[in-house]
Amino acid sequence: MGLLRAIDQSRHLWPYIQIARVDHWFKNVFMLLGVLLAVFYEPALCAWATILLVGVALLATCLVASSNYVLNEILDAPMDRFHPVKKHRPVPSGKIWTPLAWLEWILLGASGVGLAWLINPYFMAMALTLWVMGVVYNAPPIRTKEIPYLDVLSESVNNPLRLLLGWFRAEARLR
Repeated sequence: MGLLRAIDQSRHLWPYIQIARVDHWFKNVFMLLGVLLAVFYEPALCAWATILLVGVALLATCLVASSNYVLNEILDAPMDRFHPVKKHRPVPSGKIWTPLAWLEWILLGASGVGLAWLINPYFMAMALTLWVMGVVYNAPPIRTKEIPYLDVLSESVNNPLRLLLGWFRAEARLR
């Protein structure tokens, strides 16, 4: 009975995992390039003891990115309902309770920025900037995703932010 209940609950949980786009977390590996650059600049940064902290930093970055993805899913849902493929996504298809999705957005962002704070203030500032860029890209009144050229610029700034996240993660060891 317990296994059947767990399977049933996971079916209700799965749409919330889908809107967090965990399958897009690979993009955050770009953060590791910043770590590598910092190590080239200061070889003393390279130590086995920092591997766990790099993992925490990567998780923090992924949580912030997922928060941005959830916001995107929520705010795009009204138009996605008319798209032949996107209408099957969890939010436009009604598999998501929107207030819970808003809570997911806040909790993912707060968790990511909170973990980032544990690393150092610079890392947290970059994580918060990545989160703010997601809001600027997705949320009215600015919603840069709807402004030609600005959409590309606001999306492309995310990779340098990931690089800086890696850099600031690595430099934390020197403090």
